[in-house]
Amino acid sequence: MFRRRGNIWVWIIGIPVILGAVAHWGFYYFVKSRIDAFILENAPRAAIHYGDLDTSLGGRLILSRVEIAPTGFDQSIDVRLIHLQGPDVFSYLFRHLPWIGKEGPPDFLTLDMRDLLLDISGDKAAALDEAFARANPAAAANRDICKPLGSASFRQLQELGVEKLRGNVRMGYRHIPQSQKLYLDLQGEFQEMQKTSLSLELNNVPELDMRKTMGVALANLKLTYYTSPDFGHRIAAYCGEKRGLEAEQYSELLADQTLRMVNREGILLGYGLTWALKNYLKNRGELSIELSPPRPLGLVSLMNLSRSELAEKLGLQLAINGQAVTDLYFSVHESAPLPWKPAGKSEQKIVKPRIRYRWEYQNIPLGGLSSYLGHKVRIRTADGVLHEGRLAGTGGKHVSIEKKVSGGKFVAHLSPANIRSIQVRVKIKEHIE
Repeated sequence: MFRRRGNIWVWIIGIPVILGAVAHWGFYYFVKSRIDAFILENAPRAAIHYGDLDTSLGGRLILSRVEIAPTGFDQSIDVRLIHLQGPDVFSYLFRHLPWIGKEGPPDFLTLDMRDLLLDISGDKAAALDEAFARANPAAAANRDICKPLGSASFRQLQELGVEKLRGNVRMGYRHIPQSQKLYLDLQGEFQEMQKTSLSLELNNVPELDMRKTMGVALANLKLTYYTSPDFGHRIAAYCGEKRGLEAEQYSELLADQTLRMVNREGILLGYGLTWALKNYLKNRGELSIELSPPRPLGLVSLMNLSRSELAEKLGLQLAINGQAVTDLYFSVHESAPLPWKPAGKSEQKIVKPRIRYRWEYQNIPLGGLSSYLGHKVRIRTADGVLHEGRLAGTGGKHVSIEKKVSGGKFVAHLSPANIRSIQVRVKIKEHIE
C-alpha cells in the first residue's frame, strides 16, 4: 500500500518536471535555430558570432560574448550581453494557436544590450573612418564635431582623448489592448560622453499593425539629450583651438552658426529659445524637450495645424539642466514646409485666428523667479531702489541682474533677504474679435 502511494507521488511530481525539461529543451533549440538563421541571412551585411545562449520558459533570452563586424569593417563591435525579454512561452504559444489566438508581435518586448565596446585606438580610428566613408559617402562628408549638429569622426574622438567607445542600448515597447495604449522607450549612451532617451505614448492603438495608424493619437513624447559638461568643454577647446579661439568664443560662434542654419530653414527663434540654445551650447548638460498636447493629437489634427498653432497645440515644453524655459515663442516662415504638410496653396487656404501679443510686467513671488531666467525684470529692494535688467541667475546666495550702462553691461547681485517686490516682463496672448 505504501509503495503504491509512493509511486503516485513520483508520477505527480515527475511528469511535470519531465514535461518542463522537454519544453525548455525544445524552446532552447527553437530559439537557437532562429538565431542561427538570422545570422546566416545577415551574413552579407555583417559577420555575427556569439559565445553562450541561455533561455527560460519565462520568456528570457540571453546571448553573451557577441561580436558584430559589419561588412567592410575590420574592427568588430563587442557586446558583453544581449538580454531579450518577452512574454512567457506558454502565453506566447497560446496567443498563436489557430482559431484561438492571433498573429502578430507580442504585447511587450524589451531588448537590452550591455557593455558595447569599440576599440578606436592606434590606427583603428583612421581605418574605421575610411570604411565608413566607403559604406556611407554622403554621411561621411558631414562628419565633423565642430559643425552645427555635426557628428564626430573616429579620428576626432581619438584626438579628444577617447581610445575606446563604451556604451549601452535599451529599447522596448508595451501594448495594452484594453486601453488601446502603446508605450515605446529607447535609451542609449556612450559612457562619460553622451546619453539620449526617448519615450513615446500613443493612444487609439487597437493592435500592433502598421497598416492601422490613421486613428493613432500622440499623448506624450519626451526626448532627453545629455552631454557631459567635461566632454562638452573638451569639444569647445578642441574646436576653438583649430580656429584660434578660446573655448567660450567657439561656443558663441557655434551658437550663431546654428541660429543662422535654423533661420535658413525658415524658423525664427524668439528670445527665450535663443537664450536656451546659447546656454546649452556653452554649458552642455541635459536638454529636455517634451510634447504633451492638452488633448491627444491625432494624425488628421496634426496635418491641419497651422504654423501659428504649433507650440500651443503640441504642448511644447523645454528645459535646460532642469530649468524650464518659459518663453517658447518662435515663428515659421510660409516658405518652410512642415514635416507632415508641404508649403504652398493648401497652406494659404487656412484661416488663421486673429491673435496679437503684448508685453507687460506681472508680479511674481521670489520662489518662482528661477523659471524666468533671461527675462526682463524689475526688482525693488528694501532701500527703495528699483533694479531693472535681464535676470542672469538665481543660484547660490544672490539674485543676479544684467544691467545696461553707457559703454557696456554689468551684473548686479542682490540679496534675496533685501528684495521686497518682483515684476517679470511676460508675453500676453490676446484673441481679437
